[in-house]
Amino acid sequence: MDENVNGAQAQGAEMRRGIAGMVRAGGDATVQQAMTLVTTARGDTTLQQAAAMAVVSGGDTSLKLAGAVMVPSLGDVSIEKGGAQWVVSAGDVSFDKGGCGVAVAPSVRVDRGGIGVALGRHVDVGEGGRVMFGPLAAAAFGLAFGLGFGLVTVGTAAYATTRVVKRMPRIPFVTSRIPFIS
Repeated sequence: MDENVNGAQAQGAEMRRGIAGMVRAGGDATVQQAMTLVTTARGDTTLQQAAAMAVVSGGDTSLKLAGAVMVPSLGDVSIEKGGAQWVVSAGDVSFDKGGCGVAVAPSVRVDRGGIGVALGRHVDVGEGGRVMFGPLAAAAFGLAFGLGFGLVTVGTAAYATTRVVKRMPRIPFVTSRIPFIS
């Protein structure tokens, strides 16, 4: 194997002012004033004034003035003046002047921001924070949505079945008389 490739993967990666398809680091990764499709790191990941489709981190993740679609992380996630659509973390998640569509973590904290659905054992809403659906509300909404979807599906299937049965050609039922043996 090439020593340069192994050395690059063992160290962190840093990207400033650019566009990249993928930033991959064996250690920590830092992306500043740049856009990436995927950013992965075995260690901590920091995005500052950046955007990414996916930020996958084996350590802590920090987004400052940054946005991402998916943020799966094995460490804590901190979003300051930024946003993400999906945040799934094994550690705690905190938002300060930021927001997210769905946050799944053991502990979720929102200060001066908003979250659509927050799923966690502890959901803490600070000053100026908003959470549309907490864990219980999300479960109730999911149950109601599933029940409604099921009823619509069964009703549609029953209607379609009756329409098909009505269009089938009628075949006369032929019976033959079998003489009884006495």
